Amino acid sequence: MVLPAQVLVIEMFRSVIPSWAQPFIANIRNVRPDGKCGFRSIVVGLGIHEKLWPDIRRAMQNELETNEGWWRAMFNKEDDRLYGWVHSSIPYSNKVKPVPPCRWFSVPGDGHVAAQTYACVLVNLAGNQTESYFPLRIGRDLIPDLVVIGIANWGGDHWIYIKLVGDFPMPMLSLIWERSAVPAALEWKTLYGQRMKEYEQIRKGWRRESSNVDLDSL
Repeated sequence: MVLPAQVLVIEMFRSVIPSWAQPFIANIRNVRPDGKCGFRSIVVGLGIHEKLWPDIRRAMQNELETNEGWWRAMFNKEDDRLYGWVHSSIPYSNKVKPVPPCRWFSVPGDGHVAAQTYACVLVNLAGNQTESYFPLRIGRDLIPDLVVIGIANWGGDHWIYIKLVGDFPMPMLSLIWERSAVPAALEWKTLYGQRMKEYEQIRKGWRRESSNVDLDSL
């Protein structure tokens, strides 16, 4: 029996997806692995063809530069080099091949910029970096058609898109969001508080079973 292509892709990448998330996966999209895969995954999550990956990079660069003072202060509060790293990762050039690692999509920096730029929720399922990224300066009430985008990292250098459905347990928030979200954005934490508690209960259960388990890989 030949399995549908979608099922084959899900099975191929299932090992990189935490067990708690697997019941909530409707689809997985393996975008082109060319060094732009993180940005391609975000584009697919927005319902746009992945070939339009330059558009998201332009939009993210515009957000980062238009509000440079705010982003620089926020990022550099964590690490005085972080704004520079994020800013240098977003601009692109088709003339540079292969794409150097410094231009790859990375978290948490690029994750925060993407969530703010597109007023979306980004759920990162990448192993020990499992986190949620909410807009930092926009409240939920201002977003009528919220988009939730799941991503995961495979093999350490390739991002894939994951379509999440249902009321899945929400991974913990990035510490940067916790420390820097404006008051209007704090309603995100209230809105998804119960789902984040469910996620924490799952993690506590893993801790009880074994202190040597890679919690986010299960």
